[in-house]
Amino acid sequence: MTQPRSTSRRDFLKFAGLGSLAWGAAATPALGQTHRDSQDNSTQKLAKNVIFMVADGMNIATWSLADAYLQRTTGGATHWRKLYYERPVVRALCETHSASSLVTDSAAAASCWGIGHRIVNGVINIMPDGSKPTNLFQKMRLQGHKRTGLVTTATATHATPAGFVAAVQNRKSQGEIAFQYLENGVDVIMGGGAEYFGDSLLSAYQTSGYQVVTKRAELLKADPTRKLLGLFSKRYIPYEVDRLHDPLLKANVPTLAEMTQSALDALQDSPNGFMLMVEGGRVDHAAHANDAPAIIHDMLAFDKTIQTVLNFVDQHPDTLLIITTDHGTGGIQLNGLGDEDFDTTKPAYSASTPAFLTLTKMYQSQEVAVALNKAQPKAKLVEMLVQNSGLNFKAADLAKITDLKTFQEVLPAYTGINWTSHAHTADLVEFCAIGPGARQFLPFIRNDEVHGKILKATGLAV
Repeated sequence: MTQPRSTSRRDFLKFAGLGSLAWGAAATPALGQTHRDSQDNSTQKLAKNVIFMVADGMNIATWSLADAYLQRTTGGATHWRKLYYERPVVRALCETHSASSLVTDSAAAASCWGIGHRIVNGVINIMPDGSKPTNLFQKMRLQGHKRTGLVTTATATHATPAGFVAAVQNRKSQGEIAFQYLENGVDVIMGGGAEYFGDSLLSAYQTSGYQVVTKRAELLKADPTRKLLGLFSKRYIPYEVDRLHDPLLKANVPTLAEMTQSALDALQDSPNGFMLMVEGGRVDHAAHANDAPAIIHDMLAFDKTIQTVLNFVDQHPDTLLIITTDHGTGGIQLNGLGDEDFDTTKPAYSASTPAFLTLTKMYQSQEVAVALNKAQPKAKLVEMLVQNSGLNFKAADLAKITDLKTFQEVLPAYTGINWTSHAHTADLVEFCAIGPGARQFLPFIRNDEVHGKILKATGLAV
């Protein structure tokens, strides 16, 4: 069992270098804060390409926690934070309501981007009167003659990617969404959700010129001149923390950054440009599960993808880049511990909660119980949970841990990480943009205003 360092908040600040080293000299103004009106963001220039990045379910504390974890473990900072220091970023707070609730779901949130209207939760791009406004990808393809792409770590047909191109009354109609992607000619589609693409539909995709890949090695060798359908899991892409600790997953499942790079390779030569949506979909799933290790590592995987996209933007300055989220989930927060908040530590888990659950089932199976000479499977589970946490539990708290539920109940006293719920939240969320047209995003915006501003940035609307 790895013993964590005893670390006070003072030590944390020292380690993280929250003075001049990590955050930059206080006397030096951040470029992004002083150059909002940079010509790089001019509304007089048109964006040829649009890259729209979504860390689904990310409240600001999610990003803060991932950034603090990275500082604590590597001494570095997230690419998203560095973006604010190094580039002329336009930054805003975004209101995320839907037509039916102050708390949106991903379907209604993505529909705001897709059609520019607030609709009821659970529906994708269909108005209350049954009408189906032309969506963003249709406008990009039909009016702007641009190519389009979707990349996600959720199912490829999940609510957020679907919101850019599909129209269904129920977001659960993922088989219908898969068909609509083909019908609408989306050029690049990548994520999980292979179960929603039956044999006949896959055959139709191939007949229409798509190459279909299911493994990381196949993706890395894909022909960038052809349309691409990449399905790397029956349902969701595994959590990043599990991918990192499983050699088989690491070999066969591409990262979000790798999928995004392949999408950019396939779209970059589009004569009239393209629009690409990139989603860190499992940030939201980890938040629903109140799974701290999973949310931290999926957030960091999303952050690595920001750098992949920025590398492209540097070579293609006619690209409008937007980075945001659709809503918060779970209300994660890093809280102070101990007297004067000095004792906050870091989580050091090696696996996500679903991985723990898989091991739980293994320990509870009759065969394993017999193999352990009828030893108590729950005792073995508790031992495994404690060892993999990397935390030094007090004897009194160890006595409270009898299963996964009680394990999770004890954790906040050691990690400082706690949650408000397993549901979506109504937080204002982070929204930033850089590139042609970015300046039109005001410091406070509504989610249903984004659609029209993207069209203006690309010259498809006045």
